Amino acid sequence: MMQVHGPPIVLIYMSETGTSQSLAETLRRKFIRLRFKAHVLSAEDVERVYGALSTTSRDRPVAVFLCSTTGNGDIPRHARRLWKVLLRKKLTAESFSGLLFSSFGLGDSSYARFNWAARKLHTRMLQLGGAEVCLRGEGDESASGGVEAAFSAWSSILVSALLDRFPLQDGLEIIPDDVLLPPQLPVRILPVTSKGLSMDDLYTSRANSSVKSGKVVENTRITPQDHFQDTRRFIVQIPEDSAVCEKISPGSTFLIYAQNSPQDVTALLESQAWDAFADHVISVPSSVQKWATTKPLTLRCLLTFHLDIMSVPRASFFDTLSYFCSGNEQQLEKLKQFGDPSNEECTQDRYDYADRPRRSAMECLMEFDSVNIPVEYVLDIFGELKPRQFSIAGSRNNNVELLIAIVKYRTILRRIRHGTCTRFVSTLNPGDTLLYEIVPPKVLLPSPNTPFIVIGPGTGVAPLRALLLSRLKDDANVAKSILVFGNRSRAADFYYEDEWSHATQAKSYNNETGVLSYVGDRLSVFACFSRDGNKVKYVQTLLEQPEIAFNIGQFLVEQGAAVWVCGSKGKMPRAVKSALEAAVDKVLEGQGVQFMASLDKSGRYLEETW
Repeated sequence: MMQVHGPPIVLIYMSETGTSQSLAETLRRKFIRLRFKAHVLSAEDVERVYGALSTTSRDRPVAVFLCSTTGNGDIPRHARRLWKVLLRKKLTAESFSGLLFSSFGLGDSSYARFNWAARKLHTRMLQLGGAEVCLRGEGDESASGGVEAAFSAWSSILVSALLDRFPLQDGLEIIPDDVLLPPQLPVRILPVTSKGLSMDDLYTSRANSSVKSGKVVENTRITPQDHFQDTRRFIVQIPEDSAVCEKISPGSTFLIYAQNSPQDVTALLESQAWDAFADHVISVPSSVQKWATTKPLTLRCLLTFHLDIMSVPRASFFDTLSYFCSGNEQQLEKLKQFGDPSNEECTQDRYDYADRPRRSAMECLMEFDSVNIPVEYVLDIFGELKPRQFSIAGSRNNNVELLIAIVKYRTILRRIRHGTCTRFVSTLNPGDTLLYEIVPPKVLLPSPNTPFIVIGPGTGVAPLRALLLSRLKDDANVAKSILVFGNRSRAADFYYEDEWSHATQAKSYNNETGVLSYVGDRLSVFACFSRDGNKVKYVQTLLEQPEIAFNIGQFLVEQGAAVWVCGSKGKMPRAVKSALEAAVDKVLEGQGVQFMASLDKSGRYLEETW
């Protein structure tokens, strides 16, 4: 048994995509080498996490939070129950007295509320009596080196702070970096096979109380065949379950549990000489059994349904591979170089090799052909394949409609890349089954009698359509809505144009700048298209057009309209907000910024970007 010293360290991750979990596991390995007893917990395991935070026993752990931010500064979905527990009124400033903690936030500065979730969490821990072992850290996905560069610097500060408080005891030595640690999540092959079971049966065996099985009703391409973007109207029939149907309202999301392609999985199995026992039943730790729920679970099932083999790998992936590289010094040196997040030059080299051309983890493994991974370590190499979220574009009876843009593009290496989930979706035919989960809205939408401005370029219009259909089917007392939409071409991707024409009972009108409008009593639609040769190309410039800006400003100030912005992250949300501030300035001179800030604070300015 390995000798340890100091208090135990509990690493609590709050993740949406798995990045914070990966960093928690990286940090765990670092602490193990320093002879600390460290273990990783998901914030979803509320009872164990709260028990670790609130214990007053002699072996009280040091708590380290790794928290992602989702949506508009929100706590990740799986961590919301823990967050509610931490906000309970009965907790006091003494609740976590004596608890040492720190936190690291994973964010993206292209979002307005950068790292808000981590900041809120850290502040709350201080309010409850926790004491900082070191200052909190923040990573920025948009910065040079991404999140990992900032994480590497912060984790060194954390380690130094802990070693200052709890120095190594005499006779204990740090475990050298060249010594392979035991697998954190060991996989064991059992002498039982599952041959004879179809992959379809194995896929649907994962259905449980929250993950349901639905039937594909329609999967129709709605963009022209010669258009570069393949966008689908995707309709799924769900069981006539009142509890499930009641979860569906404007703003709800539909999570699809995808699978990796059988060809990719077979290629990976063969490259690592795992194919001989690919269909043997395997044993995995209890923490993995919570999400790797296929019955029976085999190595092939684990790689097909549960592990993300197609994402762009991070530094920890290359670092772990370096332990299994033999017979090729050049490849070993490269793996160590790519696995070092603390060196700026190494980080840039890894970015040029993996991130820029979007190389997948599997492709990297194939190219480093001197690597042979013991199957026991497969869970230490690949992260969990998370379900993909899609905004619900509408629902009727027990049919749910989605608007899905198939992710397929060519990289700078001229290689075609696919999104794992949308590639899976593109293969489904009517009658096929898929696994899904329905998640209630993250945002609290205003009442129907509140005027509404909804702005959604591209597939960002999907949740807005669900909202507008809901408002339009109600009685005439529902307040007016304004939809602002943008895309590349009216002929190719003006999603739902026929519906907007019917709903407004108006003919389309193009002004001299190319803005297309349908103006009705209960709904008005303004649209622009960036590839049609018009002066106005984007939703933010549409909002800046003098007549539209003045009308929008009046709608906000005099009629008390609310705003919902949906679509891609980046420049669009900030540019839209600036345009709205300028629109308000036309009505309330010089007060646009202040007015929009108050709208945001009151919950009447909503953003949902991805």
